[in-house]
Amino acid sequence: MTTFFAAANTEHGFQSLFPAYFAPEKHRRLYILKGGPGTGKSTLMKRIGFSAEASGYETEYIYCSSDTDSLDGVRIPALGIAVLDGTAPHMTDPVYPGAVERIVSLFEAFDYAGLEKERDDIMALCYAKADAYRTAYRFLAAAGRLSHETDDLLAPVFLSGKAEAAVGRLVLALKRTKKGAEKRIYISAIGTRGCVKLDTLQKKAKKIYAVTEKNGLEYLFMKHLYAALLREGIEMTVCATPLVSEHIEAIYVEGEDILFAVMCEEDAQSVDKIINSARFSSKERLSARRARLRFAEKCGKSLLDGALSSLAEAGRLHGELEAIYGRYMDFSAVEQIQNRMISEIFANNM
Repeated sequence: MTTFFAAANTEHGFQSLFPAYFAPEKHRRLYILKGGPGTGKSTLMKRIGFSAEASGYETEYIYCSSDTDSLDGVRIPALGIAVLDGTAPHMTDPVYPGAVERIVSLFEAFDYAGLEKERDDIMALCYAKADAYRTAYRFLAAAGRLSHETDDLLAPVFLSGKAEAAVGRLVLALKRTKKGAEKRIYISAIGTRGCVKLDTLQKKAKKIYAVTEKNGLEYLFMKHLYAALLREGIEMTVCATPLVSEHIEAIYVEGEDILFAVMCEEDAQSVDKIINSARFSSKERLSARRARLRFAEKCGKSLLDGALSSLAEAGRLHGELEAIYGRYMDFSAVEQIQNRMISEIFANNM
């Protein structure tokens, strides 16, 4: 079982990896769910995932970056089959209707008469939720700009030559690693339930290198490591931070099952090797910028707190929408749809 995110709330608003991750050309069959909030999409996908695991298939669970307890998709690589939430904000429609994609509509389980009576409340909640997200994205945009300012402050501090030498030694040991493409996922999210980080890659890795946090120097080191691995054509899974896509927080080297991950010193105690990012800095230049870096860090935390507060409000409003829709759903009909899908997926694969 593997868990991760395929979208993020970022400095540029909502960013989705769905087009790449759920590319129809890479799948034998895609089920695209259409429904609404609280209509059972996540539960349906979880049960399909559980059925896949029970049948012995490696299963990937793609969690929602806003509501991190809910699923956005489930994928069964060995079968070439995936099920995904095709509603906003990651609206998905068929490219090869019937040949690859199948639309699964939960609308047949709606009590339309009941929902029409709730029209005004539903619309008011949708407007308020959209406004809460707009506010959150303004905070995240400001936090992102501040993060880029920190990068500019650190550029003269970072000892690129020393970092390149260290990276060269690391990559040298991976020369025989199988070549392959780069895959992008998220293992962290900034959502309605706060900041969440998944440990899926740590559980999977046979060897872990922790790059310790230090003012942002860790991301400059990871940038050099990524560039070196890319030059060698080494197959890897790359995880950017949800806030700033240029900041890489983890790189998983496929084939070798080696993880390079940014960690705080406390979390780095049980890893195989620690890479102290402070080694790659000029102490004098860092000292001269320390006050500005601390101020930027303090401001960044305040901006992130503002974003999280607005996202929490969006989550509360979404919960009210789910409650309304839940009152007007025939979940026994949803269960029938789920059972039909399970029969189709596993008919000749159990």
